[in-house]
Amino acid sequence: MTDGARDGRPDTADRYVFDREWEREHERLAALEAVYDGVTLDRLARLGVAEGWQCLEVGCGAGSVARWLAERVGTRGSVLAIDLDPRFAEGHGLPNLTVRRQDLLTDPLPTDAYDLVHARALLEHLPAREQALDRLAAATRPGGWVMVEDFDVEGAMAAAAARYWPAGHTELAERLYSALQAVFGGAGGDAGCGRWLPDALARAGLTEIGALVHAPLLPGGTPFLVLTLRQLRAPLLAGGLIAAQELDTALELIQRQEIRYTPNFMVTAWGRRPSRPARRTGARSPG
Repeated sequence: MTDGARDGRPDTADRYVFDREWEREHERLAALEAVYDGVTLDRLARLGVAEGWQCLEVGCGAGSVARWLAERVGTRGSVLAIDLDPRFAEGHGLPNLTVRRQDLLTDPLPTDAYDLVHARALLEHLPAREQALDRLAAATRPGGWVMVEDFDVEGAMAAAAARYWPAGHTELAERLYSALQAVFGGAGGDAGCGRWLPDALARAGLTEIGALVHAPLLPGGTPFLVLTLRQLRAPLLAGGLIAAQELDTALELIQRQEIRYTPNFMVTAWGRRPSRPARRTGARSPG
């Protein structure tokens, strides 16, 4: 991974593995929120988000976190929610929440402006992850918090998630996660991005860093992974790491009401921008 252009194209936030025009994309994003919002909102509350805070939500998706923040900060606070495709977060009716189409890497952001900057399932899509995180940190006021969350379903973490699939289907789950890794990598992303977050926050000059690695155990029929696999069916099969019959078997399995399984491990990491500038440390992020 580099912070410059790749294959002759700029590393903008528009390199996204999912098709934004898919007819069920809003439903898929809302399903992601239903699975992962519990930990996200609990950690934001523990960071102290309160009345009067100024917040930036980057990659706002279907808008659940932005709406929660707006209600939390009240009329004396404000929330700016940005996304390359913000339509699913619009129409909220909250006067202190502004939703805007904006590219994190190319459009201007104010510096030293926000008490909290949050992004979930965003950096994993960007080849220029280090550059993006630097911009998030620069937008945070001294003493404010940056919280970033991304998946880790690579290597040993994929094998760990597969252990929580029904007996007899572990190898199928591992092949499925290997195929997902390849799809993300082919688009310039990183399905193991979560592991990089705590060290990256330190390199960005943040302090008081903490992190959680978490994954739900979902009942069959939960729509998040089902919709994700259906959205990515063509690139998954094109990679050759999983066959159509195997993918269909996995989809049928995770829709059975009687089973339980683990989808994606999420890493939630946070750090505080110090009141005095901190020196940037260490090497660049892994490729």
